[in-house]
Amino acid sequence: MQHAVAQKIGSESGMKEGRLLVPQKQLNVAAQRYQREQYMNLTPVEVIKKLYDVAILGCKKRDKALANNAVTELIVGLNFEYQEIALGLYRLYQYVKHCLRHENYSEAEYVLQELRTTWMQAFHLEDK
Repeated sequence: MQHAVAQKIGSESGMKEGRLLVPQKQLNVAAQRYQREQYMNLTPVEVIKKLYDVAILGCKKRDKALANNAVTELIVGLNFEYQEIALGLYRLYQYVKHCLRHENYSEAEYVLQELRTTWMQAFHLEDK
């Protein structure tokens, strides 16, 4: 059984002040928890921005599954109470999915980038 115990390196190694060594697994868990908390604190507007970012990244990496999953989440988030806008976005997202199926990543990325830019302007978001 592996014990994830932090070790204190002190004066025996010639150091005046000790350092705390944390096992890699523990760091990974902490990083994942931090990232999850960051996403949990996003506003709905910021979530949409993140989804655009992920979809665009998927296109850049030619990762069809990543881009497609992000676009699917964008579709799921549409509010059809505002039918005209939602339907227009739905058609654009379907076109992006079509581009992804045919591995036309540059066209999909272009459409997503334009939508993201419009989203950022509409909600006065800064590009970080």
